[in-house]
Order: sequence, then structure tokens, then C-alpha cells
Amino acid sequence: MRRALLPLIIVALLAGSFTWWWTRPERVIARRVTGLFQSAVVEAGSGTVSRGLKGAAIEGYLAPDITFSSPQGPTEEIDGLQSRDTVTALYASLAKYCRRVSLETPEIGSIVIDGDKATVQASVDAVIELPDETRPVDGIQELTMDWRKIEGKWRMAAAEWRETGR
Repeated sequence: MRRALLPLIIVALLAGSFTWWWTRPERVIARRVTGLFQSAVVEAGSGTVSRGLKGAAIEGYLAPDITFSSPQGPTEEIDGLQSRDTVTALYASLAKYCRRVSLETPEIGSIVIDGDKATVQASVDAVIELPDETRPVDGIQELTMDWRKIEGKWRMAAAEWRETGR
């Protein structure tokens, strides 16, 4: 009987350990950051419908209000406090207009959690290519993001970035 229980105990311990690791706040936030960037990718050959849904695809990752800033100064496109609706509408418009948005899987440098707030340092290789083949974004984006736990989910509440070359 004991020998029959030993494999079950080992499986239960492994499943419990994995569940503990998977549900740690740092792991949840890292998956949310990665999910946000994966949801924002716009393939060059994608159709109008899928491009139009890109705003909705990122909506679940965003807080009701998001603050954007760049240490190089304000941008024409987006800066300061913005509502989630504004951000998703702007992103849907960009997705419809651009040729492609390429975002590699982000490298998470650090995640510091303080209760229901977290600060994430990450970098992502990003390219936004317009129909005339110009690239207003083309480089490594160094990001500092503030995430907040809102209604049980981690959502991005602020982002500051600076672009560096490859």
C-alpha cells in the first residue's frame, strides 16, 4: 500500500510546488508584461479585422488611467495621463495604419512588488514600420512600468521608456 502511495505523494508535491511557483506575484506580472507585448504585435500581412481588434487585445492589460512619459521629453503621439479608452483607440488606429509592429519577447530585468503595486524594469526590441517604410520606432526600448492590482488583475498604470540602438 505504501509503495502505491509514494508515486501519488511525489506527483502531489511536484504539482503543489509548480502551482506555488506559477502563482507567485512576480511570475504573474512577468506573464502579464509578456502578454501585453504579444497582444500588441501587428503582422505585416494581417487583415483589417485583426488589426482593428488590436486595441481591444491590449485593453485587459491596462489600468483605467495610464501615465506615459519619456525622459527625452514629451512625444506628439502620447504623453502624460491618458484614459484606457484613449490608449486602446489610438493603438487600434495605429494598427490599422501601420505596415507592422514588431515586438520581441521582453526581457524582464526586475520586478519589485510593494503590496498591490509593482515596478517592472524591462527591455524589448521594437519596430513600428509605416506604409512608406519609415520607422519612427526602431531599437531597444528600455522600460520602467508601474503595474497595479486592480479588481484582482495586474494592470499597467504607467510606462516610461527610452530608445537605444541595437
